[in-house]
Amino acid sequence: MAAIRDEQGLGRRISVPPRGAIVIAMAAVIAVAGAAAAWLRLPGTARDTLWAEDGRDFLQGAIDSGFDEVFVPYGGYLHVIPRLIAGLAAALPVESMAVAMTAGSCLVAGVCTAVVWLCARQILLPVHAAVVAALTVLAPLAAREVLGNTANLHTLMMWTLLWLLLVTPRRRGVAVVVAVVVAFAALTEIQAVLLIPVALWRVRDPMRRIVLAGLLTGLAAQVAASLLSPRRQTAFGHVEPLSYVKGFVANAVLPLALPQQAIGPALAGHGLAIVVGAAAATLLLLGLLLRSSSRSHRILVAVLLAGAVVIYCGSVYANPEDYYDYARHTTEQLRSIWLPRYGVLPSMLIASAIVVAADGVARARRPGSTGAVRRRALLSRLAVAGVVASMVLHFGPWDTRRSQGPAWTPQVAAARQLCEQDPGRGDVTLEQTLGWEVRVPCDRLGGGS
Repeated sequence: MAAIRDEQGLGRRISVPPRGAIVIAMAAVIAVAGAAAAWLRLPGTARDTLWAEDGRDFLQGAIDSGFDEVFVPYGGYLHVIPRLIAGLAAALPVESMAVAMTAGSCLVAGVCTAVVWLCARQILLPVHAAVVAALTVLAPLAAREVLGNTANLHTLMMWTLLWLLLVTPRRRGVAVVVAVVVAFAALTEIQAVLLIPVALWRVRDPMRRIVLAGLLTGLAAQVAASLLSPRRQTAFGHVEPLSYVKGFVANAVLPLALPQQAIGPALAGHGLAIVVGAAAATLLLLGLLLRSSSRSHRILVAVLLAGAVVIYCGSVYANPEDYYDYARHTTEQLRSIWLPRYGVLPSMLIASAIVVAADGVARARRPGSTGAVRRRALLSRLAVAGVVASMVLHFGPWDTRRSQGPAWTPQVAAARQLCEQDPGRGDVTLEQTLGWEVRVPCDRLGGGS
């Protein structure tokens, strides 16, 4: 089966029919396991704390207007899936809303894990497909700011979209379902425009055209929303070119090897040496592995690496802030370095590039291989083991941006008391992260007018 898949090449249909019921059952198990992993990586307080736009914008909009704001842009683009989750959470009792937002985000992360597995298994050997899928929820820095909140679900949408566009559905019905999923993902992540070249791969295939139509539909709505509601630019000027290099390595490469609390001290103590060393070691590893890989594997690794660089640099360029300007930081500033969400997806892409390159070595090995090929095979197994070890060792729960609260549930009891004490009161304000707030009508709490 593996040999047949390898001959088909990247983006082509798979001639070996899947064992439908078994595959669906395995995908369901993976989705549940992925959701559970995302949930468990978050400290208890974080699960009950609203993060950023989750409260002030998405949940508030749902409390005020239900599902009417699903297609209302925020920050220059649409967030359809987050707003759908917020609409469901707002229909629950107030004390459950924050946990529901977290749980809904974790559930979507689990589904993304299953989707990535379904796609990766058609390109990679089973063990490698499982490792790539696990990155969805086990990427080292994902728990800090991406997992368990809807504001950053777009990161997982971009990751999942890439794998969806790398394979081709075998049946029209499946292609339509994939197109719908792709459209919803694109309606949540405007950066999906960067994946158009991937979607155009083997575009003459009618099944791929159906999926492309879903992508373009979602992106057309995103572009229209962005033109009608442009994103506001930050007041900070520009980030130094060297900061992009240092930031990319610090946020996308080093987290694969170092705990988040050790990255700042390492940069402060070793400066450019650790940046150059980490980048060189990664490129050397990939270079050695790719010597035995097929053309399809090399193309995919190039796509993954290019995506990692473009996404990190594009994110910082579009959102310049002084805490991303690492080249200008003092030693003390580096010691307490800011690690943003912008490095999470690039780190996933780099880790998956290593796994893909290792997959190429595993497929290339034949009986009677030379000593050099056998050594590369050993290196490939060690490389994959290293990626797995990184995910296991960084499982956490580490400190997240919500670890210190403010927790939502304890505030609800106090808010309910305020409403009961003042029957004429219209609403109460509940706190969330970043000093932002959510207004809840007293009639939702059982008090007020």
